[in-house]
Amino acid sequence: MSLLSMECAVCGVTGLLICTRCRMVRYCNGEHQKQHWPKHKRCCKPFREEQDPQLGRYLAATQDIQAKQVIFVEAPLVVGPKWFLTEGEKSATIVPCVGCYTPCRLGKHQCRSCRWPVCSAACAHESLECSILSLGNAPGAKADARGQHDYYRHDALLVLKCLLLQRSQPERWKALLEMQSHEEERLGTELQQEAEQRIVTYLQQRFLRRLKSNGKQNLLSDYEPELLHRLCGIIETNYMVIELATGVELSGLFRQACMMEHACQPNCYFQFDAATQRIAVRAGCDIKKGDHLKITYTNILWGTQMRQHHLRMTKHFSCRCPRCEDPTEYGSYVSAMLCLGDVSKTCDGLQLPVEPLNEQTQWKCDTCPMLVDAAYVTEVQTHMTEEVERLLAGNPTASEVELLLARLSQLLHPNHFHMFNLKHTLIQLYGHEPGLELATLSDLQLGRKLRLCEELHNVCHRLDPHSIKLAIYVSVILLEIAHTLEEKARRSPDEAKHQLELARSHLLQAEEVLEKVQDSVAGKKLNDRLQLDLFELDKLMLANSHRQAEV
Repeated sequence: MSLLSMECAVCGVTGLLICTRCRMVRYCNGEHQKQHWPKHKRCCKPFREEQDPQLGRYLAATQDIQAKQVIFVEAPLVVGPKWFLTEGEKSATIVPCVGCYTPCRLGKHQCRSCRWPVCSAACAHESLECSILSLGNAPGAKADARGQHDYYRHDALLVLKCLLLQRSQPERWKALLEMQSHEEERLGTELQQEAEQRIVTYLQQRFLRRLKSNGKQNLLSDYEPELLHRLCGIIETNYMVIELATGVELSGLFRQACMMEHACQPNCYFQFDAATQRIAVRAGCDIKKGDHLKITYTNILWGTQMRQHHLRMTKHFSCRCPRCEDPTEYGSYVSAMLCLGDVSKTCDGLQLPVEPLNEQTQWKCDTCPMLVDAAYVTEVQTHMTEEVERLLAGNPTASEVELLLARLSQLLHPNHFHMFNLKHTLIQLYGHEPGLELATLSDLQLGRKLRLCEELHNVCHRLDPHSIKLAIYVSVILLEIAHTLEEKARRSPDEAKHQLELARSHLLQAEEVLEKVQDSVAGKKLNDRLQLDLFELDKLMLANSHRQAEV
């Protein structure tokens, strides 16, 4: 998707001049740029970089910013293959092309020089990178899969691409080294040990140590292990996920965008232009002058303890936002458990963390004196996490989901994040699973589906009132509400007009929410489905109008 117009902001013809301050608006000539300045200056680079002892560098709004407004567009310092691969991706036979990242089959086409996988014989990649990779002993095309996966470690290429900036792009290299790496905090951690095996040793032994023996030591001035570890720290701390239209995920480092601080309720989001590899940062809601520009570094559907643990492990800080300090998490209760000390179930209290920011805090019932240690809560939650993940990974039926929901409801608040995930799966099974199509559901089942949708929507609104981070979740909920209302309209002709109008209203809400994720594969698929739903609904409304007219 194109992030910015190529047309002159005044007359609409193709503009060759660009505003040098914000680099977001084009003009066909200098006169039109001057003419447009009184209007453009109100939104030209509406932020500044600031420094804080605790936050480090961050971005703050210098004026009021309207929701959806592009705040800035930025080219990457470096973009490369996905940084963390899943176990399935590590052994996949389809890998990203080393040149253009197009999915390609391992062993089918190889670069003529370095013999890394490419999408076609004609596809080339950066020459300096190719020179380094050609130093390795690449396996033959008919080598066994294990040998090929061990050699072609695409996740290590991002560090190599960073390393090559010292020669190919000195200014970008300087900017890269100014980014936070948390070198001291990483020492001796699992992250550092994993990086040593996965990245540092691999690059050193397979390629970098061979520079000197092959007379190519002039290609890089520094490639010592300490520098590689520093680059790993910079990537871990600052990388942003970029999704291509093919579904391939990349990782990118952006100087300004990486300065945006974390919040568990963000006010900004970004979109990626695959053609130019630039990102546009947009306001997810109205932002007041002086407000910090914030995105989320973690999964906002997780409870506070899981979010805090993830941030400490991967970003080396603890979040102190209002949500994290609130035991109820804005009244969503996504971490809350039912009273754990009441065997007879006479207490209707909730077990909540006494000090949410303390990982070792006790959990206290809000009704009776029952106190539970953090270790016990962690043990219970870990067991439930394994159960939920195991079920959802296996393409479950509605009855299987209902069974686990019933079991977990004996321990968890109805809004707990495990309950949320199960219910979000369930609303998509009711109406779509063979034997549970909308027309076959009983009125009770249809009513339950609608209530579940409304409960989920309420949780999303509390956690992410502007649907910045939960756009896909919210859109699915709104679509399922619309489908349920359509079925209710079919069953109650007297209420059909009202029900269909409500259904259309929910689809239009989903359409607006999906604007934020049009650069993602999931967002595009969901939008295609939404447009078809709107078309079918309009036909249904027209048919209903004709019936009403005949009566």
